[in-house]
Amino acid sequence: MSEMKKIPKEKFVLVQTDKILYDQKMQTKSLSYFQDAMIRFRKNKASVVAAIILSILIIMAIIGPFLVKYNLNDLNQKWANRLEKLPPKIENVESGFWSGNKTITNFPGYFEYEVPEEIIIELYEDDVNSAGQIDALVDYYAYTNWQMSYKTKTSLSIDEYEQVKEYDNSLLNDDNPDNDDQVLIINDAPELNGTYKVNIHFFEFLDVIYDTEVQFIFGSDDQGRDLFTELWKGARVSLMIATAVASINIIVGVIIGSISGYFGGIVDLVIERLSEILSGLPFLAILSILLLTYGNKIWVVILAFTMTGWLGIARLTRAQFYRYKYREYVLAARTLGANDKRLMFKHILPNAIGTLITSFVLYIPGVIFTESTYSFLGIINYAETTSVGRLLSNGQLVLKTHFYLELFPAVFISLLMLSFNLFGNGLRDAFNPSLRGVEE
Repeated sequence: MSEMKKIPKEKFVLVQTDKILYDQKMQTKSLSYFQDAMIRFRKNKASVVAAIILSILIIMAIIGPFLVKYNLNDLNQKWANRLEKLPPKIENVESGFWSGNKTITNFPGYFEYEVPEEIIIELYEDDVNSAGQIDALVDYYAYTNWQMSYKTKTSLSIDEYEQVKEYDNSLLNDDNPDNDDQVLIINDAPELNGTYKVNIHFFEFLDVIYDTEVQFIFGSDDQGRDLFTELWKGARVSLMIATAVASINIIVGVIIGSISGYFGGIVDLVIERLSEILSGLPFLAILSILLLTYGNKIWVVILAFTMTGWLGIARLTRAQFYRYKYREYVLAARTLGANDKRLMFKHILPNAIGTLITSFVLYIPGVIFTESTYSFLGIINYAETTSVGRLLSNGQLVLKTHFYLELFPAVFISLLMLSFNLFGNGLRDAFNPSLRGVEE
């Protein structure tokens, strides 16, 4: 064995003597389950975009009906009927889809001697059909106003006539009393059976008397209602029904499923047999009986959806409780004296909440689609309001000639369904416990 070499003591030098060196403390940011889930959710770009689109649709369902100055309700439906099937129009757009232009067919003399020249955009004189008629592209809003103003006499009630005369007199007292273009009445007439038959500047009359601008962003339907307003009203109904149904079914399903899964035994057996009986009842039969008994009301539709809709949530909750009730932390809490209520809703349910949130979000589009389908088929027909399914059904009847009546409700329901499903899928992945802390 070789002799150990000795190093002189004076060759050892301290690196520093002015401070003490310590090992650095390892620190990581503490994340809760929901914070970690939201981080994963934000990484899913498709789900984030879907959430944004979904938020816009929900906001528009709330404020959309108030964005358009349209006041022709059921009390003055006679005015709305004269505005039926007007094409989409946006102010200052002169060509294209939102120009308000439309092709009409008539005899050449009609366009030459009857229709004012400024209304006609293009005349297709070379294209004559078998009846000797030709097509013309016209400003359909101006054309409708011309027909309602000069070609059709309007019946005014005494109250409406007095309002019109009051407005006209206020204008005639101005600096230009001879400017007939500013007044509403074109040709006056005496009273006949409580009404006045007059020619009137129709669009101006609706604006002045009924505070309604005749300009429909999505066009007007077969009853002269603004499709933009009706669509968002229908969306509001669909979303309200879907949210109410989902909330009730989640609450009932969680309560029943948690009791069944936690206690098991006879309690679980009884609940499962009752669930099997209810699940055997056809939804269409339940819906039809309730509608025939109580009428087409929103609460009736909600009741039909909730009578058996909670069964799937109850099964899912039951499975989650069976999964977690024998875990170590639950047994430890029971050992420390925690009662059944605390074990169920403090220790077990929070671990299943991610799955339940995902189920809630994915359940909503299912309800919307089902409700819209039955509305489209005419099984559900709300008397007091409209729905997206009913708009789709009405649009289908005139699809060839007025396709926009089908287009906008179809685009809305498609966006809503896709957004809900992508959003729900993103939440499902984000709340998946097995993916917690996994970096993609």
